[in-house]
Amino acid sequence: MPEARSEMESAVIDEKIYVIGGLSNRNSITNSVFVFDTNNETWSMGTPMPLEVHHAGSASYDGKLYVVGGYVEGWNPSNALLIYDSITDSWSFGAEMPTPRGALTVQFVDGKLYTIGGFNEFTRAENEAYDPVTDSWETKSQMPTPREHLASSVLDDQLYVIGGRNAQSNSNSNEMYDYSTNTWKTLESLPTARSGLTASTLSGGIFVFGGESSLYTFEENEVYIPGEGWLTQQPMPISRHGLASSTVGENIYLIGGGVIPGFSSSGITEKYHNTIIPEFGSIILLILTTSIISVIIFARRFGVVK
Repeated sequence: MPEARSEMESAVIDEKIYVIGGLSNRNSITNSVFVFDTNNETWSMGTPMPLEVHHAGSASYDGKLYVVGGYVEGWNPSNALLIYDSITDSWSFGAEMPTPRGALTVQFVDGKLYTIGGFNEFTRAENEAYDPVTDSWETKSQMPTPREHLASSVLDDQLYVIGGRNAQSNSNSNEMYDYSTNTWKTLESLPTARSGLTASTLSGGIFVFGGESSLYTFEENEVYIPGEGWLTQQPMPISRHGLASSTVGENIYLIGGGVIPGFSSSGITEKYHNTIIPEFGSIILLILTTSIISVIIFARRFGVVK
């Protein structure tokens, strides 16, 4: 990535990954948008957001990008909803989220944007759904375990919410939300409790990468297969937290994040490929931006680098 970032979000439109906001390597808040074209593996600048924000949630739907919550003007919890239209290349504001919060997780399921967990004065369990057709919000069943700095992903129209932390410690919670019944189900716990992690769906599994504790960052890559449980996969080449991830085709792209706990950031971009979950996996480090090294290529098991 052209500039170091952490605590930003990413979402995909037309095989392009939009990396939104976050904290820079000087911990300054940004409204910048970087766009990664997965077809030619190049970066470009996108149209900046009208608001500087970090620790927000983002997801894409029907050619639009939705960015919600986060922290603004330092660490003030936000309820703003920003909407980017890729056709007109412009931003607008949607109806405000009922509960201001940052460090939340968001996903689209069946045409609605679900915003779950996070932190303002307290660790939150809220589950609030936005309907882009009516530009309105609806309160849904709360998550059983309040958490912040958590991860989520969607598989077969079920929303899985994984890891995170509360005021005391990291969480290994794995809870599934069924939008059709507005109910939650507790599933097998994440093997490695961690927060500031990221999750993406690929090949019938939910892959959970990275994270932090108070002492170190995690390189762990663990996949949850519904009905089967958890499997440990090839670790990330560089452990970090506060990173973003997006699936495009048969690859998961892991972007940015801090290599040490707390306030740190990087421009690291990795590509993970795994088509047969129990047996094969590869991670390719595409671009590492530091003051010393501009490009490093790294391959793990069964990876091919030319």
